[in-house]
Amino acid sequence: MTLTNFTLVPAPAAVLALLGAAAATLALLAATAVSALAGRAGLARRLGFASAAIPAFYAVFLFGVGAATRERTVPRGAEKFFCEIDCHVGYSVVGVAEGPPGRARSVVVSVRARFDETTIAPWRGNAPLTPNPRAAALVDGRGARFPADPSGIAALSLPLRPGESHTAELAFLVPEAFRVAGDLRLSLVESEGPVRLLLGHERAPLAGETFLALR
Repeated sequence: MTLTNFTLVPAPAAVLALLGAAAATLALLAATAVSALAGRAGLARRLGFASAAIPAFYAVFLFGVGAATRERTVPRGAEKFFCEIDCHVGYSVVGVAEGPPGRARSVVVSVRARFDETTIAPWRGNAPLTPNPRAAALVDGRGARFPADPSGIAALSLPLRPGESHTAELAFLVPEAFRVAGDLRLSLVESEGPVRLLLGHERAPLAGETFLALR
């Protein structure tokens, strides 16, 4: 089973659903204004209700699909794929180094990014892809999050051509007191864009995230 940043709803369908809902709402709002200016109060009222109903129904689906998803963890060495609509970039943990124990311990996670050339359309060509910005954190068994040093995050969004890969070193500082709660996992997610509004996206409301195991 391929684990991605989307569950239940394919990424292209989720994007089309959001764009379609937004376009329909705007069209109905425009029609409402035109009807009101033309003195057709009854029609304007009905169109206004319809323009409000679309976002309401979308919100129900957004929360419903999110609640139906479950938290998942990708095994060490396996890939979590990010759908970039017309292609996939896979990320995997290929190394973990820990500093000496103390009040806090440094953890450096080596993450390999790979542009899966089998997920592109034949007409796309060999043009480079710049992945969407990422955010990374280590998460312990109690849900405490320890963000990565910003200096390593930028490497996760370096341009890649189909079939290319590179490795980024992500540094974290984890207090020893938090490590007793269980094994740490890597949270690697998209940090920008309307991802919280996409059906089935791991960052949508109530949705379970797909983590990467460190061991």
